[in-house]
Amino acid sequence: MPKLTVKDIEVRGKRVFVRVDFNVPLDAQSQVTDDTRIRAA
Repeated sequence: MPKLTVKDIEVRGKRVFVRVDFNVPLDAQSQVTDDTRIRAA
């Protein structure tokens, strides 16, 4: 069974919940120090 992507499903007009974990490094003030993974997404 092939894995479905958003290109395979009609999502127009529907509410979609997406959970992600970018696991980005944070500094002492909880600010992102490297946003490479976020930009790549």
